[in-house]
Amino acid sequence: MVPQPAPPPLVLIAGPIAAGKSTVSRRLAEELRATGKQLALVELDAIADMARPALPDWAYAHRIFAAVTGQWLGTGLDLVIAESVSDRAELADLLRHVPAGTPVLTVVVTCPVEVALERALADPTRGISRERDFLHDVHARWADEMPLISADLVLDTATMNLGDGVQRIRAALGMPSAAL
Repeated sequence: MVPQPAPPPLVLIAGPIAAGKSTVSRRLAEELRATGKQLALVELDAIADMARPALPDWAYAHRIFAAVTGQWLGTGLDLVIAESVSDRAELADLLRHVPAGTPVLTVVVTCPVEVALERALADPTRGISRERDFLHDVHARWADEMPLISADLVLDTATMNLGDGVQRIRAALGMPSAAL
């Protein structure tokens, strides 16, 4: 019997809408690819976009996101980045698809709701997340969820610049840049 290689690390990016999860995960992927790392960036919104505007329910997109993340972990890549988990139920579903022995780095990306609203309003591609009441409700639920998610790193994108946040993730992965 040929031993199976150990699964690659999973970087799990969690946080509320418009906190900067996509921005952080894309920059991380870009920097690591530039160093020769082979990785998959699995984004919930990209999964949902496959069925928009006919997406019957976000629950479908979340289940597919979890399954795709788990599948990429078995392909021999150097790393998988999964972006976007916003509560413990989504996290639990995703982790059910993660192979045993997978090192998981959980990164919580957060910011004050007013910063998120400013970002959402500046992004014409956003839909309901541009509505003040909706976004406030999402961030209020996140405030209850965040302390219950075991985070390895917490990045407040309102107080930390993008480069510093990505460098903190790289350092936690043991992949610091030459600048560190």
